[in-house]
Amino acid sequence: MFDSFLFDNWKNLLWIVLMGVIIYPTFLIIFRIFGKRSLTQVNMFDFIITVAYGNTLASILIIQSISYTEGVLLIFMLAVLQFIFSKLQTKFKPFWNLTKAKPIYLYSQGDFNQEAMKRERLKFEDLRSAVRKQGMVSFQQLDALILEGDGTITAVKKGDGSVPESVSDVMWKKKSEKTLK
Repeated sequence: MFDSFLFDNWKNLLWIVLMGVIIYPTFLIIFRIFGKRSLTQVNMFDFIITVAYGNTLASILIIQSISYTEGVLLIFMLAVLQFIFSKLQTKFKPFWNLTKAKPIYLYSQGDFNQEAMKRERLKFEDLRSAVRKQGMVSFQQLDALILEGDGTITAVKKGDGSVPESVSDVMWKKKSEKTLK
């Protein structure tokens, strides 16, 4: 049972080394062809596809029943799907709305959005941490904290009192409500 725990055989190790040497440049070429968007994590779909790339690479390297050609086809197929989805997102607003998570206010002008915090399973400590990561020490320095569609929290520093254009699409409380202005 434990005879192959630390080492199985040289053939398996050689497979991993050789496959890694030829599949890595193939990954680079495919991602170069399909552009930078192939590796961004802008939304949930991008995150899922990025995880799929990693899982695919690991499978190609370790599972000897997957040939180089099959692995390249799989990587290529994922890149094509990513390309198609990103094109559909840019051309069709309903598709964009379906695949993109909307940003939402967690804090704005002294008011915490408790409903959104509860729905998104965030604690006050998470917001404090986000404020510190932005180099600020107090909520009084902020106009808003926004939970972005990719799950990051953005801090908007206090400005001249006007609502910045960059937050015009951010929702407050419920999806059905209008944006905060």
